[in-house]
Amino acid sequence: MTDNSGKTVSRRELLLAARTPTVDFGAYDIPEDQVPVPPANAQVLPTACEYCIVGCGYKAYVWPVDERPGGAKADLNAYRANYPVQSATGKWASPNMHNIVRRNGKLHHVVVVPDGETAVNRAGNHSIRGGTLAQKVFNPTKPTADRLQSPLLRVRGMLQPISWDTATSIAAELSKHVIAKYGEASWAMRYYSYHFWENTYALTKLALGSIATPNAAEHDKPTAENDATGLDDSGVDGFSAAYKDWQEADVIYISGVDPYENQTILFTEWIAPGGAKIVFVNPRKSPTAAYAERNGGVHLQLLPGTDALLNNGIARIILENGWEDSTWIGKVVATAEDIKQEKSSWRRVRFGLSFAEYKAWLLGDNEYQLDNVARITGVPAAKIRWAAEMLAQPRGQIRPKASFLLEKGNYWSFNFPNSASLSALGLLCGAGGRPGQVMSRAGGHQRGMMKAAGYPLAKSPAVYHDFRPGDPSGGKIPLNTDEWVFQGKTRLTWALGTTWVTALSAGQSIRDKVSALTRRHAAQVTSFDKDQAIAELKQRTDNGGMVLIQQDIYQNDLTEYADLVLPAAGWGEEDFARAQGERRLRIYSKFYDAPGEAKPDWWIVAQVAKKMGFSGYDWKDSNEVFEEAVGKSKGGAYDATAVVEFAKKQGRRTHDLLREMSTTGIQLPARLEGDKLVGTDRLHDQTFPANRDASKIVKQFNTASGKAILMKGDWLTVKPVREKFAPKADEIWVINGRINELWQTMYDDLRKPFSKRRYPSNFLFINPADAKSRGIESGDLVSVENDFVVNILGEVTKGSLSLVAYVTDEVAAGVGYTYSFYPGQNSNTIVPAVTDPVTGVYNYKIGKGRVRKIGETPLKQVDGGMSFVPRSIG
Repeated sequence: MTDNSGKTVSRRELLLAARTPTVDFGAYDIPEDQVPVPPANAQVLPTACEYCIVGCGYKAYVWPVDERPGGAKADLNAYRANYPVQSATGKWASPNMHNIVRRNGKLHHVVVVPDGETAVNRAGNHSIRGGTLAQKVFNPTKPTADRLQSPLLRVRGMLQPISWDTATSIAAELSKHVIAKYGEASWAMRYYSYHFWENTYALTKLALGSIATPNAAEHDKPTAENDATGLDDSGVDGFSAAYKDWQEADVIYISGVDPYENQTILFTEWIAPGGAKIVFVNPRKSPTAAYAERNGGVHLQLLPGTDALLNNGIARIILENGWEDSTWIGKVVATAEDIKQEKSSWRRVRFGLSFAEYKAWLLGDNEYQLDNVARITGVPAAKIRWAAEMLAQPRGQIRPKASFLLEKGNYWSFNFPNSASLSALGLLCGAGGRPGQVMSRAGGHQRGMMKAAGYPLAKSPAVYHDFRPGDPSGGKIPLNTDEWVFQGKTRLTWALGTTWVTALSAGQSIRDKVSALTRRHAAQVTSFDKDQAIAELKQRTDNGGMVLIQQDIYQNDLTEYADLVLPAAGWGEEDFARAQGERRLRIYSKFYDAPGEAKPDWWIVAQVAKKMGFSGYDWKDSNEVFEEAVGKSKGGAYDATAVVEFAKKQGRRTHDLLREMSTTGIQLPARLEGDKLVGTDRLHDQTFPANRDASKIVKQFNTASGKAILMKGDWLTVKPVREKFAPKADEIWVINGRINELWQTMYDDLRKPFSKRRYPSNFLFINPADAKSRGIESGDLVSVENDFVVNILGEVTKGSLSLVAYVTDEVAAGVGYTYSFYPGQNSNTIVPAVTDPVTGVYNYKIGKGRVRKIGETPLKQVDGGMSFVPRSIG
């Protein structure tokens, strides 16, 4: 093929070009200028976006390439629209919404467009991420050509294709060996939590059920811990709200997330149209911050890691003025006697407070006085008081309807104190289970986890550092999987849908350790002979090493350490189901063939499990897995048992019923009322009719007493840790997070010229004052180095990365911001592996480093392919 200049270039050169900031992207990005219209007989399959928590509804239109495209009249096209259309509500496709795929072995057009008839993105709108879904599908003539298509075994240092029978036999025999010789805890699984119920059920059935290993964790944490633990412990489910609640609120407290950037349609179609004033809590002046200030709200631009202090400071102002919702507190907040019922939760017993205890604690601690809070957080006292007034000050006899939205910027700074202090603040203001008065996570991935078994906490050797005799569960906490690796106790790790070593804190340290245990170990595979390969890898596990099995759709930063690589089938390549941010369950239809020999994760796990001698893995298709998995949802927030029951009464497969429900699906928990299948708007709903039957979680909070608990999120547990790891001398904070145009580890974005052109390199947002003092301009290449990166064993290591400078007042002086998971430029290399003192979750957002200019990049030129214009436009 040729580039714009006529020069012949290979596809490998194009792919390499797409991974470096030193090329002219305009020479390679040649977008289509026309898209075929689906003919009237095109097959239409419902699906939803692969990416963020909102899960916008989409439809895939598929038809053979040898058929004529549709016409301009409504009866001649599958959109049933007359052209030209007056709006783009699911009736118009951009070039990024079209691709060529194989379906049943034959070439087909596919157009993936937002559905204007769904209950989520009601106007047929889409984010920049969802608008490029069609570009993620496999096409051997496009950048997705590098999809994994066959199992690979590393033989003499090179990954080479093998058969599925050989691959699954190796995985099974090695698994049996390490479990028999070293125990269940020597066998680890690092699994995603997002990629559909069918898959996560199979993974956890093997790991937590059949094997029952405590050495297991989800993709984004070192332990099997929840995310917003303080919110969970209060009894409020992380996704309790309905999207319409945000539209009905008077004021929304948004902590640690920018919903415009990260949950775009939630913001543009639900939050903004409602007109709520926004109290925006974030170290960055990002687009939602600008919007808040321009629309009667306030931006509390706090210094990193001071969330608990700010939350409690606002709560203290409310208490000092008597603005708390006393009627609500009297009705739903647990008393001291209620808290004693929490026999299974040592955190609730230890940190749960009655209202009287909570009030006495906050008013009695001088740390939460307004002047001190303003001094440490960096937020002006007048703004803090203004926020308290907006949230809780009555207007005559009418209280403001306040809702609270949080995400990773909150609970990944200091996990428990930040999320606990926010949940208590929300309860104080009357939020938690009423229309327009809710608390919920904004969300990252969609809700694709359906566990087949609970975590075997009794097998974990880890205990809370301040354990006291009599604590429920013995004060046990889940095992830290990274620590187990460093201690040489993990003999086999199976990592699925995660980059693991670059996703967690102290990244360079753990990469070095994993490399020593795998690629640099003396025992390596030297033959394709299955028995010999198994013997050589057993030798490694018996001599202090570790075997790494990777399962994914592409090679990534983890692949260089993998012994066995298994190709997975993904979105669009199998019928799957999962829920989104308001617990809406939908089908994600298969509309094209998976590449090569790629298989869905549930199938791969089943083959290994059967060869290990376990029963119960004889599923014929993904629908069978789904219907079995749903049995584990009963009584919970994602209870879909009524959906399966409803389908079986009609003699139908549940996947087919969900396909009929299309992109609207049903909000869980679902229940049968007579012969009607009914969904649930919000959880813990205090307005739910008493005479209607529903599960406890629909009507009450998720605690033993059914009442919400005020959890003590104490700044004093944060303060010494934050001070220890704060910037010194010429260092600045370097926090991290998402950006609108990119998604997670960029597994798709690397292969989308449209997305990659916007950010061809990871960046460092740096304040003009910090940039000037260091001689830095936008487009310069800068280094960030941290000499105090403590790993999970407490050893002091170092971390560094190079970034492209982006000079902007989006960040305050002394604070920088970078993208979390940019391949090869990962922010976690400069973040210490310091865990939350209560939950053991890493403080991913608390990075720092010395910043200096080390060169310039071609991106500094006006036409260099990356814009450095201000983003805080509101």
